[in-house]
Amino acid sequence: MSVDDVEHTLFVCRQVNLYRVPPKATAGGHKSGEWKVADKIFTGRLKLTAKGEAAEVRLEDSDTGDLFAMCPVPHGQRDIAVEPASDSSRNFVLRVVDPVSKRHAFLGLGFSERHEAFDFNVALSDHEKHMQRAKEVSSAASSAASGSSMAPAIAQSDAAALYKKQDLSLKEGQTIKIAMKRPSSAEGGGMLASLGGGSKGTGGSAVLKPLAPPPSYTPTQGQQGQQSGGAQQSQGSNSHSLLGNDFSDFAGAPAPAASQPQSKQSPATPSSWATF
Repeated sequence: MSVDDVEHTLFVCRQVNLYRVPPKATAGGHKSGEWKVADKIFTGRLKLTAKGEAAEVRLEDSDTGDLFAMCPVPHGQRDIAVEPASDSSRNFVLRVVDPVSKRHAFLGLGFSERHEAFDFNVALSDHEKHMQRAKEVSSAASSAASGSSMAPAIAQSDAAALYKKQDLSLKEGQTIKIAMKRPSSAEGGGMLASLGGGSKGTGGSAVLKPLAPPPSYTPTQGQQGQQSGGAQQSQGSNSHSLLGNDFSDFAGAPAPAASQPQSKQSPATPSSWATF
């Protein structure tokens, strides 16, 4: 028994619906929106099988397994046998054929779920791709068998000439020289040379130069005014706490105006002195 005599089941859906479809009005394809609920003629199981290159879509009764309709899908004629609806990805139009009279009719196929319609379409596509690859392999094998036997030998010799094995290992007694750049004595060595601040110390070891001090801090005019005002306030509070109650007259005396000169200030009277 050859592989072509074995029947393979590619896809099974437990429940699908079949409808009567009106004739195609335009070249745009069948529209499932025109199918009516009253036009539903069958509800049952769908099975996609393959035997060799030919595939078949069988519509069977879910309980008894009796065949209701069959849609053969010849290799290379998938679009004729199973035509997708132009307005829905869940519906197709099948070209069913009577096995006895060979008469055909077009029926609408509807899936309840979108993923079921997707799996059905993918199973048909994978079968066609598998058959196409099988044809290519068989044609390549037949052409290789009918061709000259010298062709593989010529190709093999060309490949050997292109990829000739060469022995690049060192023989006994052979040496190689590698030129490496060494840092000079003025430059120092290692990490110190890369820093750029190294100098020769005692014993030939490179030492780092001391780092520059941080920049001096110069306060601005606004900051100087704030600092002087804060110092005066602190001095005034300190003097007031030191004098206590005995020198309250001096602490409570008003300060002279800044605009009056010192020569015009009135001399202190004896009554302004505190009594000890």
